[in-house]
Amino acid sequence: MEGDIKFEIGLTVYQTSGDNGWSITGNAKRALTVKEFDSAYDFEEFIQTKINCNGVEFDSEFCQFFAYTKTKARAVKFVKDTEKYFEKVRKMLE
Repeated sequence: MEGDIKFEIGLTVYQTSGDNGWSITGNAKRALTVKEFDSAYDFEEFIQTKINCNGVEFDSEFCQFFAYTKTKARAVKFVKDTEKYFEKVRKMLE
């Protein structure tokens, strides 16, 4: 979609049609998370313990991660925070 914001980790932010909300969806790349997640539910559960999730609502399906925010800025910050967390993990493993 035009206006989609794609992130290296494998997540995309886009405006939800029909309302003013923003969606975050995709599948995190194992090469960047360093951890294999059995499902999108597992990824969602894991990041909820590691990332500030205020203002983020989750609605993942087994095979794809979904989350929603009211603003573009919050959606982008959430994904960037997720990427920063996994970047720290990768650096610790070097």
